[in-house]
Amino acid sequence: MAFCKFSTENIKSSEVVINSAFFEDYLPYAPESCTKVFLYGLNKCNQDDDLNNTIEDFASALDMSQEDIKSAFYYWQEEGLVKILNLSPIEVRYLPITPKKFQAQLFKEDKYSYFNKSIQEVIDGRMLTPFEYREYYLTMKSLHIEQDAMLMIAKYCVNQKGNEVGYSYILTVAKNWAYNGIRTAANVEKKLYEMEVLTSKVKEILTALKSKKSPNFEDKELYMLWTDNYGYDLPTLVQIAKKIKKGGMQKLAEKIQEYHSSNLFSFEEIKAYEDNKEELMNSAKIVCKSLGLYYENLEPVVNTYILKWKQMGYSQDVIKLVADICFKKYIRTIEQMDEIVSKYFAKGLVSIESINEYISSTLSVDKKIKSILEKLGVSRQVTSWDRDFYHTWTYSWNFTDELIDYAISLAENKTQPMSYVNKILSNWKEQNISTLEEAKKYSKTENYKNQQKEEKPQEFMTHSFSSEELNALFDNLDEVKLI
Repeated sequence: MAFCKFSTENIKSSEVVINSAFFEDYLPYAPESCTKVFLYGLNKCNQDDDLNNTIEDFASALDMSQEDIKSAFYYWQEEGLVKILNLSPIEVRYLPITPKKFQAQLFKEDKYSYFNKSIQEVIDGRMLTPFEYREYYLTMKSLHIEQDAMLMIAKYCVNQKGNEVGYSYILTVAKNWAYNGIRTAANVEKKLYEMEVLTSKVKEILTALKSKKSPNFEDKELYMLWTDNYGYDLPTLVQIAKKIKKGGMQKLAEKIQEYHSSNLFSFEEIKAYEDNKEELMNSAKIVCKSLGLYYENLEPVVNTYILKWKQMGYSQDVIKLVADICFKKYIRTIEQMDEIVSKYFAKGLVSIESINEYISSTLSVDKKIKSILEKLGVSRQVTSWDRDFYHTWTYSWNFTDELIDYAISLAENKTQPMSYVNKILSNWKEQNISTLEEAKKYSKTENYKNQQKEEKPQEFMTHSFSSEELNALFDNLDEVKLI
């Protein structure tokens, strides 16, 4: 007989895939070995035959002992996802996976008698209600928090908030810690030690803020966010706090979020930012005025763009120059201007002189290209396509103006003269031609004449359809194949 099978209810429901509730309500809190056993068994349930579906096969495939596998199924039976029918030989039936919020939670009174008495002693400022007790039970069960661990968390919260601390606050702390793997009494003890160490550090920050309150849980959580996640050190945080005139920890949190978003980490960077904030605001105003934009709040413009451009080395005068260039190019958004700044930066153009020189060089090149177009009898503006051609001819292939002029003379009166010039020059490049004499000599060869033949446009036959023919065509459209 097969070791694992679906229950009758599960078969009727035709659920042969894993319900999303498993990933949300069960997997995050289950031991790794239990998860491995459950998923492997679920796979066996989906197979029609009984091949390799014994506890011995499970042990061999998963490299686990049979006792460990039994323990895993005991765990899932407690969770309500399987039912153990027999112990010798062991038989397991997989039940439908039900979201925990739809499960009727029944708790044995004797299981929580010690917890009930102890937590009321911890929270002795008020009487706990049956609903509150149930919330503790549900949290401990769903997140697999030990009772002693929950009692230690509750005592910590009482020390922070007083005897009348609400159960929602206690559960919030418990859940936050559980999500970080703190579920046992040993884990909580270690966490409490860490929090105690943090007290003196957070106290330094509060002193810098001229606050006389004692560090609470939220203050310590903020400190851990700033140091562990954002990368700020205590001396920097203290220096920032000293600059806060009012607003306390909330204002400090807003400032640190602003600095972190702007990639400012050292106090020197932050001080320079604050000292130049008026200049940054003026730069933002100049950009918006040049582009014809209006922002009620310029701080996002400063933090997202101006500050970044300043860090790239652009002065206020250069930023204004680029904004004016963008306006002349019909660029009307800061996002588009940012793309132009990034292109200039990639080319090493940071000063007014280098940008003006680049623009002059571009205009000079455009003037040469315009002359080429006129020689070819083409009357239109210079395009990026033309510039790419010219750059290839001069910088990549190293052709002189003399050779390019000769190629132009050969392309006169052609249907696509710029492409024709490019074709001539590419042939010369293949033949390693680098002088005018070599080009003239090659242009007289039969091979060259064959290469330069223009393809004649393909002629198409035309046919006028009568109304009868069109009707017949539409009637048989389902037989027409597109090739």
